[in-house]
Amino acid sequence: MNYGIVHLGENKPDPIDIMTVAIRCGDRLRYQERGKQTDLTVRKTVDSLETAEKINEIMCECYPNYQVVKGMPQSVFADPFGYDMQNDIYYCMTDYYAGKISESDVKDYLEECCVSMRIYRTQKCQTSGHNVEDNQQIVGQVYEIFAKMNARAGGNANYEEGLAENQKYGGRSDDWVYYNSDYYYQCEETKDFLRQAALYVTDQWEIPAIDAEEIEKNTGYTLDGGLDFNSGWNWEYRNQMANGSMEDESVAPPKDFKLFFKQNSFDGTLWVSLNGDRRDVDVPFSISHSGSLKGQIYRVYDLLDDTFKAEHKKDRQFLSGLTVFMSEYTLGSGINNIFGNHVPRLE
Repeated sequence: MNYGIVHLGENKPDPIDIMTVAIRCGDRLRYQERGKQTDLTVRKTVDSLETAEKINEIMCECYPNYQVVKGMPQSVFADPFGYDMQNDIYYCMTDYYAGKISESDVKDYLEECCVSMRIYRTQKCQTSGHNVEDNQQIVGQVYEIFAKMNARAGGNANYEEGLAENQKYGGRSDDWVYYNSDYYYQCEETKDFLRQAALYVTDQWEIPAIDAEEIEKNTGYTLDGGLDFNSGWNWEYRNQMANGSMEDESVAPPKDFKLFFKQNSFDGTLWVSLNGDRRDVDVPFSISHSGSLKGQIYRVYDLLDDTFKAEHKKDRQFLSGLTVFMSEYTLGSGINNIFGNHVPRLE
């Protein structure tokens, strides 16, 4: 799928059409590729930031009465144009995790999205294109969507890898847990360079820098976790699959760590790999008729042998904060209806 500047569909106003205004006003701005869709893997941003400024200048000069009549929406993504851009950003981030495009490609596309959104909102008479607060809102909200889609794409890459592992065991496709810390660290590193790309845009536009940490802390995109890998992982395996949970989403995993768990009727299979040191464990589940939850849930750390614990004692906090449990455990605990940090009942 292409995700050039923005894909709009046949009946949606194209922000590039605003460039025809310049052509009608004395041919003072030429756009040689007008009407063509571009491919991110081929085309880099070419004078896109300068082009946005020229368009705004020409609009004002050609139309003296041109002015903002509506004001900016609360979210620049809350209309068909924004929805299409969100989808394209997700495909961009998915392609990045699949290794189809580079870090530089993602940065370029973030910049293009900012420029395209600025042009579109100017065309819709919601901003002049020069308003500092409006431009800061555009960059901040574009960054927020990129950060969200980064977390989703990282979680999806982890899920697909786990799904392939689950197929080796046969049986159901919705009773397993998988964690690969490589995706946690890739998600964090990607978020860092997305911040830098957004700051580059604010610098080029000569507006105050966005506060990325404040945006992440106050984001409304939390239905399936926040803008980080661990909260999305918890939503996937605690709230959806209902077989695993993480007590504290802020705890970073050890590097080169993988975990796979699968429930098999009334027992389970677990393996943990840390720096190439792997342990395979049979999980002895049991159900009490007294109403106790004991035997239905285990801390991963408690299932490992003493030798492994001794060799990796520095990772105890993370391993103790991970639990695996029977699907039946959710009936008595309601854990799949709890979001965020949570210490589960063990008895």
